[in-house]
Amino acid sequence: MIRRLKMFLGRILLKLLPLQAFPKLNRYCLLLMGHKIGKKSLLYSSVEVLGLIKLDVGNEVFVGHRTLFMGGSSTITIGKNCDISSNVSLICGSHEIGDVMRRAGKGISNDITIGAGVWIGYGSLILGGVTIEDGAIIAAGSVVNKSVAKNTIYGGVPAKEIKKLEIHEIR
Repeated sequence: MIRRLKMFLGRILLKLLPLQAFPKLNRYCLLLMGHKIGKKSLLYSSVEVLGLIKLDVGNEVFVGHRTLFMGGSSTITIGKNCDISSNVSLICGSHEIGDVMRRAGKGISNDITIGAGVWIGYGSLILGGVTIEDGAIIAAGSVVNKSVAKNTIYGGVPAKEIKKLEIHEIR
């Protein structure tokens, strides 16, 4: 009950902040809501966290405007030094396939894990149960429904491997 109250009050406070201003203040609001947000991470105030999602964000992460974290009681883990563009959706929740009377059956929720140094392009959709390994790039507008290997570029609908990247050490 207390966690839900913190989430509610935090959402109200975030809605009052200008879209581009105060990303550091937004970080503190998310911390007050019980999320783990690393040092020097910037999340704009238009970022939305809906449902009972728990965020675990590493250091020096950037999350752009209107990014949505949503689903059931899952965790979204984002490694250090990641860049997530605007209008990206990370959706943990889905449904089992129901019977003919109602195809959207029982609700389910699966964690999302994003490794260190990942770059996710504008308007991408990351679905529950996906792991994006260190150093990967997700092209703008992609729908990622399967895990992504490290140091690769994935893109498309659904996202497929486009290119393997040279391996550089991730700080």
